[in-house]
Amino acid sequence: MVQDFAKAARANGAEIVTGARVSKIEKLGARWMMATEAGDFEGKTLINAAGAWADQVARLAGVKALGIQPYRRSFAQLSAPGGHDMTGWPFVDGVGEAWYAKPSAGKMLVSPSEEDAMDPFDAYADDMVLAEGLARYQEMVTEPVTRPETTWAGLRSFAPDRALVLGRDAAEPEFIWCAGQGGYGFQTAPAASQLLAYVVAGRPSELEPETIKALSPRRFS
Repeated sequence: MVQDFAKAARANGAEIVTGARVSKIEKLGARWMMATEAGDFEGKTLINAAGAWADQVARLAGVKALGIQPYRRSFAQLSAPGGHDMTGWPFVDGVGEAWYAKPSAGKMLVSPSEEDAMDPFDAYADDMVLAEGLARYQEMVTEPVTRPETTWAGLRSFAPDRALVLGRDAAEPEFIWCAGQGGYGFQTAPAASQLLAYVVAGRPSELEPETIKALSPRRFS
C-alpha cells in the first residue's frame, strides 16, 4: 500500500527525499523555510506527519506541541505452529490484552501487547518484555515456543484523547497536523490522507463536520 501511494505521488510530481534530518524550521513571511541534511526546502504549507517525532517537529517550527506520546510495542515472529497452514486462522487476543497473536505470511506473529511510554527513537524490542509476553502466550497454547525467527518493535503514537489529529493548527493555519495514528496508521492512511488533501486544497470533505471537528488539532486549543 505504501509503495502504491509513493508511485502515485511521484506520478503527480512529488519528490520523496529520505535521510534528511531536519535541523531548522522557520516561517519567513508567508513561506516555511526548512534546513535539512539533504538541503533546504521551502513552501507555503508544512504538513507534520513525523509520527513519534510530531511534537518535536512542531516545537522546531515554533508551534505549540499537542502532547503526542510514543509508546513501544514489540513483536516476535514464530514458525507456523506444528507446521500447519494458517490460512484463515483468526487474530487471537489474550485476556486483558496480555498478548496477541495472528498469522502473518505463513508465520505466527506474537506481541506482548506492551505499551511503554518512550521518547521518540528508532525502536528495538526489549528482550525481557518480549520473553515475558511469549511466556504468557505459551501458557495458553499447546505448541512449544522455541527461538523466535525475528524480533522487532515500533512506536505507536497517541494524542491525549487517543484520537487521530488531522487538520490545521489553531494558531498557525499553514502548519497541518497528521499525527496520533496509534496502532492504526496503515488502516486509516487512505481516509486520513484524503481528508488532508481536501484541507490543503480548501475543498469540502465528504466526512461529516462533526467528525472533522473531532479529529482537528484545534480541539486542544
